[in-house]
Amino acid sequence: MAAMEQQALSLDVRQLEKLSVLQDEDAPNLVAEMAQGYLARTPARLSRLRELLAAGNAGLLANEAHGLATASGMFGMMRVRQHCKALENLARGSSLEGAEGLLTQVEQAYAEARPLLMAELKLRD
Repeated sequence: MAAMEQQALSLDVRQLEKLSVLQDEDAPNLVAEMAQGYLARTPARLSRLRELLAAGNAGLLANEAHGLATASGMFGMMRVRQHCKALENLARGSSLEGAEGLLTQVEQAYAEARPLLMAELKLRD
């Protein structure tokens, strides 16, 4: 797969462009500030998913995965969103079998997309 295709799957900048309508002269960096909040909260959310999976709490796991899917999609992290939706759907089913692998995919997709989002918004660690 070409590098550009890989990047498009990891980060869809069109989502960020859609959010830019929220910005004005009073809040010119609103999208970057919102994205920084998302990036700051996501590691704790990933840890929470791991904890819920370890505890076998399918209901809360599904809810947390849903929330992370929504936030990730808002910031164009489409692969993270896709894996979170798959995890949510699995957790809403009859068994958590396979959830470990899906959660690992969520974490990997986030690790790939995070620097792309930071670069796109010119954020610093």
